[in-house]
Amino acid sequence: MPSGNTGRLSMGMQMKESWFWIGKYLVVIVAALVLGSVLAGIEPFRSTTIGAARIGTGTLVQFIAHSGALALLWSLGRRHSAQLQRAGGSSAAFARMVLALVTLIVTASFYAVLAHFTGPLITPEFKSALDWIFILGILAAALWLLWVLFKDSEAIIVAFGQLPAARRQGAVAAPDKSPLA
Repeated sequence: MPSGNTGRLSMGMQMKESWFWIGKYLVVIVAALVLGSVLAGIEPFRSTTIGAARIGTGTLVQFIAHSGALALLWSLGRRHSAQLQRAGGSSAAFARMVLALVTLIVTASFYAVLAHFTGPLITPEFKSALDWIFILGILAAALWLLWVLFKDSEAIIVAFGQLPAARRQGAVAAPDKSPLA
């Protein structure tokens, strides 16, 4: 195999290995969601309650599973952001966008998870306070995302401008692959 192809293969393997961890996170996130739903549906979890509020243990299991999945999703976003930051160049601008977007998604999603679990436990006054805390948190995350998009919009424009050139280079590089090699 010529040395040019070896270099491309080595670089391709490094990219595959450096992004392989994403699959690990996704597998665990999906497994936590599925396991939480399955366990919540099993008889002992459906029929057993906790405390005076009589919260079902199935609801508690789902709360733990969904909260864990959201924590892992945020951790995935943070790690992906750090990797993009280390790559430098226009990737660094995308790193800030990824973290802001994942924070917005996780904050909004955690409200639904928490509201489902705490619904029977809290008073209307506390629910109103909780709603406002999440409204402010979601708005802050949305404003952060908009600020990052505004601040780093040049990197987005440059990256999208480079797509046609990358496609042309990919089309030129494709004939190098010969079935006899």
